[in-house]
Amino acid sequence: MDNRDQIIEHYLSNEIDKDDVRQTLLDTEIKNKSSEEIATYLTSIPPEEMGGLTAISGFYYQFLVTIEYVLKMIEGKWDYVIMEHHDDVVVGKENHIRFIQVKTSEKVKVDVTASPASGLYSRGSKTIDGTTFKRNNCWVDKLISNAEKAPIIEDFKTEFQLYASYHFIKTRDYDFDIYTDNKDFDKAIPPEDKLFEKISEPVCDKDGVPYSYEEHCGESINQLLSRLYIHTGLSLNKMELFKHDLCMKLNNLLFKDIGPGITMQVEDLHMLIGHLCTKCTYKNNPELLLITRESVEQILSEIRTRSIAAASIATNKHDSIQVTKRVIEELLGEFDEDSNHIDFIRDRIYTYRDYLLEWISTGGDIRPIIERYIDGTTRTAIYSQLTAKNREDRLQELFCVVLILIIGRDSFLQFTNNTGLLSKECNKTKQIFSFFSLKKKKKLTVGLQKLESIIHSGDLEDHLFLIDKEYSIVIQNYNDREFDSSRKWEINARNDLEVEGFENETKLNKVPVTANIVPGEMLKADFLDCLEQETDIQENLKSIWGNYQGGTN
Repeated sequence: MDNRDQIIEHYLSNEIDKDDVRQTLLDTEIKNKSSEEIATYLTSIPPEEMGGLTAISGFYYQFLVTIEYVLKMIEGKWDYVIMEHHDDVVVGKENHIRFIQVKTSEKVKVDVTASPASGLYSRGSKTIDGTTFKRNNCWVDKLISNAEKAPIIEDFKTEFQLYASYHFIKTRDYDFDIYTDNKDFDKAIPPEDKLFEKISEPVCDKDGVPYSYEEHCGESINQLLSRLYIHTGLSLNKMELFKHDLCMKLNNLLFKDIGPGITMQVEDLHMLIGHLCTKCTYKNNPELLLITRESVEQILSEIRTRSIAAASIATNKHDSIQVTKRVIEELLGEFDEDSNHIDFIRDRIYTYRDYLLEWISTGGDIRPIIERYIDGTTRTAIYSQLTAKNREDRLQELFCVVLILIIGRDSFLQFTNNTGLLSKECNKTKQIFSFFSLKKKKKLTVGLQKLESIIHSGDLEDHLFLIDKEYSIVIQNYNDREFDSSRKWEINARNDLEVEGFENETKLNKVPVTANIVPGEMLKADFLDCLEQETDIQENLKSIWGNYQGGTN
């Protein structure tokens, strides 16, 4: 076992007084909880539910300090971070160990003689068998006595840091500036120093036994205090700035190879806090948390993956919105501004645009629309194979025929939940419309072969969904002069569906689905003809659509 392991083993097995309120907090709100539950608890429970502690903010602040040290560990300054009862933090690298206590207050500045700052040197009293004695339990006592765990005689270098959320204001008798300026942990402490005088007063341990620093730590009090640094961190009322700074540092760490555009959110910080409580447990003891570079890098990898995915979703949403707006405007530009029907067309187009934008805002994405429109599946590379101009041309082709059906059916069409062919459902009837565009202009027979392949490879649920529906498939981007009217086409699924008790009956998924195969380019040509006429465009399109229903075999 190397020195570091010996230190950790000794440190974690050492008996330390436990604060009853914090112990209850650990038992009821931390142990066996998920990361999300812990993070939610830390950030949302009102202070009055914390037993009178301002610990809801103080406890959270301690986690932020821990994460600050975790980042330094990842940078290589430390090998491990230990959270002791969520009150102390210990960091180490080889024989170099730093013990940190985190103290918080709602106040921004506190006189060193006032509470809570007086906790630096104020010792409590305890009575045993009628004898009252001073305990070695002030903040400085607790910090420097940690030198017992890594004594200098065994070649360990120890440091002691008090990390406070407030400033210590000196008085005439108490001036701790020497400690607040001790960033290098190497200040010589003069014998007249007030803190040195206080800590040098006789003191006993919890059992009433006189305690000597020289005897237990192998060093004088003066030597120990020379390695004490009182650090003033951001105040509690600047907690948001603290979180922002940590997020920025994590951004630089996690996404330096990607560049701008991906940002770690405070929610990710909360996820990290939750993981520190649940994944970095030493010997399955949730009270004592050992954090190594390897364990935290795994957690940060999860956050990185999630952040990149979230950024991708946000980018896709933005791109989908911009493309949709652009394609709709281009489609509208295809129609003559002097047409008698332009206001009617514009109203229907913008209504459909608003529907698309709402659909995108709730998770919709243009990419799978194009993929399903051309290949009938999202498991395809077609999107990346098309140029940006090709994609927008295909979308304009699709939106145009959807507009025609909206007008001709006098009803709205909305996306269905099927996963294969791109389909829309009429909001007034059971009519279902699928849309399919060939990659390259081919004969109808080629298109039907492709459609059959798509349907056979599709989900059984998609097939069953269509059984009781009036079903039409509009085909576009073909090159077939004979394809000038709709045709009936019978669809069968390939896989069998066994139903107990009906083994000898026709398989349910073998019930054929009959679809009208509609020539999309002829439908568009008829629509453009209607725009040249002065008669009611909607009635004209209803009549035209009637010619495309119940096609020939």
